Amino acid sequence: MDKTSKVKRGQPIELVGEVIRIDEETVTIDLSPAVTVARDKVRLVRADVPPKRKTAPVDKPT
Repeated sequence: MDKTSKVKRGQPIELVGEVIRIDEETVTIDLSPAVTVARDKVRLVRADVPPKRKTAPVDKPT
């Protein structure tokens, strides 16, 4: 554990993990163990977007 950094109450921190569940007021993130935080305190940093094709798929003539 890094003893040089001091976290204070109310200080914003970044938690990176997979979202397990979204309720009306809370979001649960898998950080091993799962952590539940208020929904208004969470922001999406990066969306999981599938890679885009450079060319359209075309059947080759046989």
